[in-house]
Amino acid sequence: MPRIVETAKGSLAGERIDGVRRFLGIPYAAPPVGALRLASPRPPLPWSGTRMATSFGPAPPQILVGSQLWLNDPIEAQDEDCLYLNVWAGEGASGAPVLVWFHGGATRNGHGGMAAIDGAFLARRHGLVVVTVNYRLGALGGLGHPALADPVTGYAANWGLQDKVAALRWVRDEIASFGGDPARVTIAGQSSGATDALLIAQNPDFRSLFARVIAQSPPLFQPPMLSDLAGATEYTEAFAGLLGTDVAGLRDIDGATLVAREQAFLRSSPLGRPRTAPTRDGVLVRDWPVAGTLADVPLLIGFTRDEAGFWYDLSLPDGTVLSALKPPVDMAGLAAEVGRLVVRHYPYPDAPRPMDIIAAYQAAMPAASVAALFLAIYTDLVFRAPIMDCASRHAARRQPAFLYEFAWPLAPPSRSAPHAAEVPFVFGNVGHPHYAGKVGRPAEAAATSHALAGLWASFVHSGDPGGGWPAWNLAQPLAVLGAAQETLRIGELERRAALSLWSAYDMAPEMTEPT
Repeated sequence: MPRIVETAKGSLAGERIDGVRRFLGIPYAAPPVGALRLASPRPPLPWSGTRMATSFGPAPPQILVGSQLWLNDPIEAQDEDCLYLNVWAGEGASGAPVLVWFHGGATRNGHGGMAAIDGAFLARRHGLVVVTVNYRLGALGGLGHPALADPVTGYAANWGLQDKVAALRWVRDEIASFGGDPARVTIAGQSSGATDALLIAQNPDFRSLFARVIAQSPPLFQPPMLSDLAGATEYTEAFAGLLGTDVAGLRDIDGATLVAREQAFLRSSPLGRPRTAPTRDGVLVRDWPVAGTLADVPLLIGFTRDEAGFWYDLSLPDGTVLSALKPPVDMAGLAAEVGRLVVRHYPYPDAPRPMDIIAAYQAAMPAASVAALFLAIYTDLVFRAPIMDCASRHAARRQPAFLYEFAWPLAPPSRSAPHAAEVPFVFGNVGHPHYAGKVGRPAEAAATSHALAGLWASFVHSGDPGGGWPAWNLAQPLAVLGAAQETLRIGELERRAALSLWSAYDMAPEMTEPT
């Protein structure tokens, strides 16, 4: 017989598989369609009888191509009615710590039913209650304009981020019925999901919804990579004009059409970068991700060794190239690309000159090719320096911060540990057919995955990953995870001297009292 759980909106029938109870496709908000398109999420609608919760809800509308195919297994169904979440809990769970996971995908791809983030292993082996969440993506999740201001909340942007907050409120109110402790919730995510977890943790209005934070490879952007509401307004007006309507009229257009048309618009827009979520609206998002102050809670944060490989050097084992971009091949091209990176990602006074950057990385990597130099500079400037700064600022306020680097090299022809590679390791899913061949070395991969899952689970349980991993309170050490023939090493960071170029970031905290 399926396990029945009573919620405030009705009864749910889940299922038991290998000692884990799972409840899939649970509505945590009303369908965001019609008048609720580009609006704040509303409470879920009640249902009569017992609702079967044995299959995932449809994924949000999206266009899945390129590097996003590495982590995302094929999507069975997409629909604008997508605000569903999933729960895994061990048999007999009661008062268990809760992991709420927000998938990545540049706020344009992914869903809570991805094979990489199936929560069964963490629930069965480590006693967690795992929650994964669908949220609105692309145009539906990110367009912003004062004309869209919600009459209930007043919010005019960041619809997908609001969905995540609604899911956390559902967890607060309902997770005890599934065996979870609403006072021990860890909000976690990778890439854009990690950024959104940090943005939630930066807003004091949501402090009661979580007790810890995990942020895996968060893009900690600022202008010109992100926009405030004025920039989002300009972008949304231009997009509405392309569709022959005013901004309010966007709510009358089918959601899948909005997503597809905006995806095409961003590639040809004279406005440059897409100005969609996250948008600094001054209410939900009050500071740029790179600059906000987190709540006084434990933080686990880190990056992969070769983040840039996701965009420039990602292939399948059969040789299919997934990355849409190519690194430069000569010094002139390298100088030009580095100059563009600095403009986009280091908008601070006294930015280092491209040739000085290149010289510093040549000194740190004397045998590296032009392409390898570029990938290292990209990884450090876009991810490692701002992430280390985030950990340092948190530690400087005498809050626990645990910093890691994930170093597992994927199977050839990929040569790196790129962005997103650690996700199936954390969830114990490296043996899934969608990942096994790409990860390679099955026995070692399983051992590394079990080690990572244990560290993450310990952090969710106690706020400390254990394993001899010290809190980040010096210039080093950090935890190096998945390097050759070792699952965990506490040690020095590669290219430490070159990282000092990015002096706007404080990567070695000086301890102060919290404010």
